[in-house]
Amino acid sequence: MNRIHTTSFVLVVALAVAVGVAALPARAQEHSHEGHDQQTGATGAAAPSSQDWIAAEVRRVDIPQQKLTLKHGDIRHLDMPGMTMPFKLAPGVVSAAQLTAIKAGDKVEVRIESRDGAPTIVELRPAPARN
Repeated sequence: MNRIHTTSFVLVVALAVAVGVAALPARAQEHSHEGHDQQTGATGAAAPSSQDWIAAEVRRVDIPQQKLTLKHGDIRHLDMPGMTMPFKLAPGVVSAAQLTAIKAGDKVEVRIESRDGAPTIVELRPAPARN
């Protein structure tokens, strides 16, 4: 009788290991950051990077200077707390028509990098609608 229980136990363990190993590639793919260069700290949390989207509200549009004044959240990778300040738009982020369409009060999300020593908007998109 013990031999049957031992054989059943070995089969159950082998099956559990096989299922766990088969799930590894799928789990690795779920957590893949393909195309991202994020590093993790000792806690395993992703280090802040310029790949982070920052929620912001447009306060002013300066078309001639190609700048947006934004009230933004924390920009962790630049160690900058949330505040209101102007940002230069990197070339090609928006067209002239798109810049003209942006208005004070618009909710946006931005990606910001330090370029020539100044925080610069390198990507911009409308913020997702909140329910």
